Order: sequence, then structure tokens, then C-alpha cells
Amino acid sequence: MMTLLALLSSCSGVTPHISAICEENKVGNCIVKWETAPLIEGEVKVYASTDPDHIPEKNAVASANIADQWVTVINADPTQRRYYTLLFDERHRKQVASRNVNLPGIQNFRDLGGYPSGGSGKEVRWGKLYRSGEAERLNPFTLKKLKNMGVKTVIDLRSPSEKIGKPSLSKDFKVVDIPLISGNTGEILKDIMYGRIKSDTVYRLVERMNRELMLNSTDEFRRVFDVLLDEDNYPVVIQCTSGKGRTGIVSALILAALDVNEDLIMYDYRLSNHYFNIRRAWRDAYSLPPRRQEAVTTLFSARENFLNAAKDEVESKYGSVEDYLKEGIGLDKSELKKLKRLLLH
Repeated sequence: MMTLLALLSSCSGVTPHISAICEENKVGNCIVKWETAPLIEGEVKVYASTDPDHIPEKNAVASANIADQWVTVINADPTQRRYYTLLFDERHRKQVASRNVNLPGIQNFRDLGGYPSGGSGKEVRWGKLYRSGEAERLNPFTLKKLKNMGVKTVIDLRSPSEKIGKPSLSKDFKVVDIPLISGNTGEILKDIMYGRIKSDTVYRLVERMNRELMLNSTDEFRRVFDVLLDEDNYPVVIQCTSGKGRTGIVSALILAALDVNEDLIMYDYRLSNHYFNIRRAWRDAYSLPPRRQEAVTTLFSARENFLNAAKDEVESKYGSVEDYLKEGIGLDKSELKKLKRLLLH
């Protein structure tokens, strides 16, 4: 039956739906996986480039049988970020890159590219917009890779007090400070450490902080979009302390402005649970009693209800996220159109 489906697909001329993902491991190699519907037969060739807008199809860096559904791509120079075109059966193409970027000393660094935009047939460009936690330490490898990626601008959402004693990227990149004040995480951690607040209290605190952020930060969100509307600023990195809370909300707003659907926006938000290591960020967390450990985990987790709290607040005050972008943040039709021109292809 599977052979018959593949044969029918090749004879019908129907373009298959192809989904692909890529995961970068600790040494810079990528595991590329794919699925096609309907099933197609033949070979998949992988072409690579450090330029996401130009991937020559000359020398394949890897190949496999389409039925294998995965291949490992070796990267000889891990300081270079590479983007891939998958060529299926010499006819069908799919562009992909790793969602995560391996940068020692920086957690939760991810590319916002590859998400489809509504029913337009377009996707968010790879290599243009990144989201990240703060730099815990900087080394020559990390700086070289960021420069090789062409990063020009860092939008820093942290407050001045959060930056004390932390490494700065200001010497190497254009840093735009747009502090989003959404509660004092340091004070919350102290209260957890001394047992003054518990996990369920943290849960309600984060929801309240996100609701307040949407109402009190429209001017700051507008400044973020002003940076993104300037073509000369790209590629852009958006960062906060963990890359989960404020960065997660800003990323969700940007993806919504690009007509990415709600399920994918939530999927991207939840990825912080995979790419942010709480133990590494706060070593004392797991020396606490179990209940307090649970509270710390709650604080640093990307729970669906945390993002939904922000969305619910927007919808209760403005009717929809789309209206919030227009009326609350002040993005007009021409600006939204320009943002899509810059970030979709």
C-alpha cells in the first residue's frame, strides 16, 4: 500500500506536504528529520550555506533515502551557523535550520525562523530574528559564532539591576535597552528560599505579572517593533534573564503580527522548558526542600497558562491580539506589511 501511494503521488504531479526539523547538538552537527504526505520515494539531498537567503545546490553535504526520514549533517566548523535546503527526488524543496543555536555561556538561544504565516504559503525567515536568555559568560567561541551569524542588534529587556555583575554584549553589538518591568524575580527567589511563598503562589504571581505587563508596557512593545521595522538592524537578538518570560511574550507578539497561528506560538513559547536549564542558572535551587524546589521550577517554567494569562488580558481589554497590536501598540497596516516583508519569505 505504501509503495502504491508513493507511485500514485509521483504520477499525479501533486506537490507533497513536507515537514522538516533540525536539531543542533553540542559539537555543532545537525540531525535533520522529515516527513512527507503523501509518501514519496527516492533520495533526499542536503545542501548547506551560511547565508539563509542563498543556498547553492552544487555539492550536497549529506544524502539519504527519503524513507529513512533522518540524516546527520556534519559541520566541520561549529563557529559557523548553517542553513539547509532539502531536495526530495530532485523535485521538491524544503528549507530548514536548527531551532536551537549552541552558544556556550548563553542559554535558550533560538531562531524564530521557519514558522508558517497563515495561509500565505510564506514562512518566517531563518537567521533574521533570535530569542535568548542572558549571557552567563562570554568566550571567544561564542562571540565569533555570533559575529559569523551576522548579529547586529541586541534588544535587552532586562532592568538595570538585573545586569549588575553580568557580561555585556555592548562592546561587540548594538544594544538597545528596553527594560520591561514585570515584578522582581530576585525578590521572589528570596521569598522562595526562606519559605515565604509556595509553588501555587508563584503560579498566581507569574500570571498576574504577565497580565500587568500587557497593560503597562505598550510603549516598550512599540519601541521593540520600531527596532524591528528598521531593516539595518538585522539580524536581531531579543533577550531577557531566562529568555522565557518577557522574551517569550515579545516573541509571541511578533509571531502574531506575522500571522503565525496560536498553536505554533504556544509551541515556541513552551520550547524554553527544553532549552533552559534551571539548575545551571540557579545552582542553589536543588539544595532546597522539595516544595521550594517546585516553586523555583514553576517560576522558571514556560507554562501555557502563563502565556494565556497575557493573551486573556489583551482580549478582555482590546477584543483580540490583532486589535492590541493596532490600538494598544500602535502598529498601522503599512507597518505590519513592512514587518512581513522584512521577516517573511
